[in-house]
Amino acid sequence: MTTLRALPSETTAPAADRRALRRNNRAGWLFISPALLVLLALTVAPTLYLLVSSFRRVDLFGGESGFVGFANFGAVLTDPEILSSLLTTLVFVAVAVSAEMLLGLGLAIPLSAKVRGSGPAAALMLLPFAVAPAVSALLFRQLVNPNYGWVNHYLGALGIVPADLDWLARPATAWLTVLGLDIWQWTPFVALILMAGLQSLSPEPLEAAAIDGASAWQAFRHVTLPMLTPFLGIALVLRTIQAFKTFDSFQVLTRGGPGNSTEIVNLAVYRVALQSFRIGAAAAVGLLLLVLLLTLTPLLLRLIGRQGDDEEA
Repeated sequence: MTTLRALPSETTAPAADRRALRRNNRAGWLFISPALLVLLALTVAPTLYLLVSSFRRVDLFGGESGFVGFANFGAVLTDPEILSSLLTTLVFVAVAVSAEMLLGLGLAIPLSAKVRGSGPAAALMLLPFAVAPAVSALLFRQLVNPNYGWVNHYLGALGIVPADLDWLARPATAWLTVLGLDIWQWTPFVALILMAGLQSLSPEPLEAAAIDGASAWQAFRHVTLPMLTPFLGIALVLRTIQAFKTFDSFQVLTRGGPGNSTEIVNLAVYRVALQSFRIGAAAAVGLLLLVLLLTLTPLLLRLIGRQGDDEEA
C-alpha cells in the first residue's frame, strides 16, 4: 500500500529551503513595491487627505485653518444647492444607466451570434468609449450648435425641431443632450460585457428548453437571463460607479446650466472647492459621495443576485 507524503511547508522544510523561500518572498515584495507605491500615492493618500480635510476648515491659499468637527458636513447637508445637485446626480445616473443596460442588452444579443460581421461590429463599438469624454462633449457641442450644427439642420429639414433651436439653452433639451452623449458613449461598454457573457453561456440549457417546447422569449427570460445575471451585475456596478464620476461632459456642454438645472454633484464640488475655495466643504461632499457609492454597490449586487434567484426558481 502506497503512503502519500505531505509536501513540506515553511515550518517543516529544511533550514536552507526556508531561507530560500524567505529570499523569494523578499524579492517578490521588492518587485511589486513600485506598483504599491504608485497605488498608495494615487488612491490611499488622496483618500486620507479627503478624510482629514472634511473635518477641517481649509483655505486654498494657505490662510487660517483648523479642526471644525462635523461643521462641514452640517453645512453641506443643509445647503439647498448641494442637495439639489445630489438629487440631479441620482436622476441622471438612474436614467442613463437604465437606458444603457437596456440598449446594451439589445445590442449584445445579435452581436453574440457567431456570424460574419459580428467581430468587426464589436470592434467598431470600442470607438465611442475609447474617445475622451471631454472630446466627445466638444463634438456634441458642435453637433447641436444652433447656427451650423448637423442636428438642427437635418431635424429642422424634417420639421421635427425648429432650425434655430438652442439645445443647451433650455433645461429639457440640455438634459436630452447630456443624456444622449452619455448613452452614445457608454452603451457599447455595456454591450461588450453582455456579449462576452452571452458567448460564454452553455448551450445545453437552451437546447433542453427548445426540446420542452419553450418559445424564444420564454427561453431568453427563464434560461438565458438568469445565467447572464453575473455579467449584468458587473455591467451595472461598473456603469453606476462611472456615471457617478461624470464631470467632463457636463462641464463642457452645460457647466450646470441653464441656471442650475444640470448641475450634478461633481460640478457642485468643483464650484465649492475652486470657485468658493471651501476645500473642507468640498471634501465633505466628496466623502459623502464615497460613502453613498460604498453603500449602493452591495445593494445593486444583492438586487441583481435576488432577481437571478427568482428567475431560476
